Amino acid sequence: MKIKFLLIINCMFFVAAFLQAQQQIGSRAETLESLAAQFIGQPADAYKPGVFWHWLGTMYNREGITKDLEAMKAVGLNSAFIFNAPLWLDHQKTPYPQNTYRSDAYWDALEFAFAEAQRLKMEIGLHNCPGWSTTGGPWINPDTDGMKAATFSTIKVSGGKKINLELPLPKGDFYKDVAVFATNSDKTTDVTKYFSNGLLSWEAPQGEWTIYRFGYFSTMQNTHPTPEEVQKTSFETDKMSVEATVKHWNNMLNPLTERFKQYIGNTFNYIWIDSYEAWGQSWTPDFREKFIEIKGYDPVPQIVMAYQRGDSILDDGTKGLKIDAKNFHPESQAFLADYKDVANRLFQDCWRLGAEMVRKAGFKLVWEPYGSIIDAPFDMKEAESIPDIPTTEFWLHSREPSGEGDFAPAAARYNKRVVAAEAFTGMESTSWFNETPAMLKRPADMAFSYGVNMFVLHSWALNPLPDKYRPGWAFAHYGTHFGRSQTWHEASKAVFNYFSRCQMILQQGTFVDRTENVLHRSTPDAEIFFIRNAGKTAVDKDFEFPTVNGRTPEIWNAYLGKISQADFRNAGNSTFVKIHLEKDESVFVIFPSKPTAGAEKIQALQTEKSVEITGNWKVTFIPKTGEKPFNTTFKTLTDWSKNADPKIKYFSGTAVYETAFNSQFSIFNSQLFLYLGDVRGLAEVEINGQKVATLWVAPFKADISKYLKKGNNVIKISVTNTWQNAMIGDEQYPRDFEWAIRDWNGLPAMIALPDWVLNDKQRPEPRRKTFIPWFYYDKDSPLEPSGLMGPVLINRCLTVQN
Repeated sequence: MKIKFLLIINCMFFVAAFLQAQQQIGSRAETLESLAAQFIGQPADAYKPGVFWHWLGTMYNREGITKDLEAMKAVGLNSAFIFNAPLWLDHQKTPYPQNTYRSDAYWDALEFAFAEAQRLKMEIGLHNCPGWSTTGGPWINPDTDGMKAATFSTIKVSGGKKINLELPLPKGDFYKDVAVFATNSDKTTDVTKYFSNGLLSWEAPQGEWTIYRFGYFSTMQNTHPTPEEVQKTSFETDKMSVEATVKHWNNMLNPLTERFKQYIGNTFNYIWIDSYEAWGQSWTPDFREKFIEIKGYDPVPQIVMAYQRGDSILDDGTKGLKIDAKNFHPESQAFLADYKDVANRLFQDCWRLGAEMVRKAGFKLVWEPYGSIIDAPFDMKEAESIPDIPTTEFWLHSREPSGEGDFAPAAARYNKRVVAAEAFTGMESTSWFNETPAMLKRPADMAFSYGVNMFVLHSWALNPLPDKYRPGWAFAHYGTHFGRSQTWHEASKAVFNYFSRCQMILQQGTFVDRTENVLHRSTPDAEIFFIRNAGKTAVDKDFEFPTVNGRTPEIWNAYLGKISQADFRNAGNSTFVKIHLEKDESVFVIFPSKPTAGAEKIQALQTEKSVEITGNWKVTFIPKTGEKPFNTTFKTLTDWSKNADPKIKYFSGTAVYETAFNSQFSIFNSQLFLYLGDVRGLAEVEINGQKVATLWVAPFKADISKYLKKGNNVIKISVTNTWQNAMIGDEQYPRDFEWAIRDWNGLPAMIALPDWVLNDKQRPEPRRKTFIPWFYYDKDSPLEPSGLMGPVLINRCLTVQN
């Protein structure tokens, strides 16, 4: 009995571990049947998007952690990647001064986050350093472990005599000497042995000589942007030094493995390295020896001779190497190519070493291996082989992801299933809490068309404030505002379901090829094509695909969660599939090895009759600011921002439109479609008490055939706009806090949290309804058109017999 009991326990443990592993990114094995079931219903957790979870300064607490994670889970997000960023306000004046980076309070908060994520069956990742760039921390000594750059000073002397001269000290912190060389037009002499303690004592031959005192210094590059308490003490690690690399990763990983072993590999699963923003590095203490070992000659005299030829191969601005060398002397160009090659080799070796240490500690490495401020001083295509999950990025208005579109081909080359993306990053000049779900569709489909198959949304700021302060805490910079107090947060599940369906399909098989707006992947059971309409108008066309012998194409529509047969014809070696795509619409065209059970039959439809729903609409306004809902009646559908009532004009939140109407439509041999017309925001439709759909992108159309009945019907349309109008409404009244213009981004911001927040007192200006540390609008900013403008139509479409 004891043996059986132990066997049962071991089996239960194995099954639990297997099921947990199946929820990790890129871990699941699927059949066409299992994919179809998830596509129509709910994709598994492993396919759901994640978020950048920014912990800003000391502004985090247990309540905020729990609320955030539960809110993520509720709308279909499965992973959160913690980044420790600055408060950007007076960090001496917060409710949680004890929450400094890597304090006891910080470790406690991390453990609580891991425990809560485990309870919710979510995954957690952590950026490897404070800030988001790049690798380093307070444990890095800038003298011994920090990034280095080559430098030199020069002085001219006349020869034919003994020189006793103090050589000028090259500029730079923690400068170290490497060598001293003397030159003329055609001769370079190593005079290092005559140099000591800053003094050159050398019997100089006849001629005019330039003395180069060559060495290196610490660039003093900080990781950034970090919590305020470590801004001056968190340094980037030397990216070409094995010793510094080991020191960084030991100091980063060891406290995690010592404290959180029980979560590693089942909940706390990822270490992230963001895109390279550490500027240049042109030297490391053993660079000269490594260069000689790899290339067979000494680089120092070559640097000197390049400068003698007038070729400045060191970039004083980036502290790296010059990128553009087309005007250099051929010998300088050849040397610079060797220089870059050796630097790349040392960078790559250290990146690989770091990745090995991350894996040995039980994590997967997620890395964006490219430069975002300057070109990275290493080869991106080679670096793509290193992380477990190679990662690119795209911004809210991007036309292509970072990395020249190479990430999906690279994943195929290196047998990596998942290509992640930092998704929907945006500038503070464009992301003003005015983002709508519809704004996400075009860049999302663009990224999918390049082979990205896992979104990590940028950004969700941990919000520790009580719910009465809305939107509450927020990340001011470089990101679309996701979060539990976003106006459309609850309805965003439909958006994230769309992402999840697409990611699920695009994680199957291997990348084959992409052309403009069309991506091709292949599995043993299916040929998969993703197509999008990136034009400005709807299209009806025959899309051409290579014929797959004996297979019938199907249309998998991720927006609707619907699988249908395709209208197609074969001609020669091509299959032509007739598809209608609205602006910004996309579908999968899949050639399965056998037809998908339950795929809807082809039905050609022709509109027979269109009826507008008219009359009075009862409208219930539910402010996102937490005030009491209020009711009104609209005789016509109009823009809220043009309403005379300030409560409606400056409204942000959800308004529920309700009306009754009589329908005499028959669904025999037909389908009934609802068209909402002009909608400014996101719309959720309910008919006769049944939820129909969440519509978040034009043309705001839904099939209502199974919801409508003959006779009386009741329709509810819940429309949610953005925070913009409420924020502008607040600017009609005095600001009840100290504020200033931030020099580095031009935005007005609170100087510090006001006392009435810190002490939970009544707000001094009760007419102001929103609360956010950053301000994007003034009282004269244009309002955002909002609401349901219609016309709301029901179209009866007859089935056309072929």
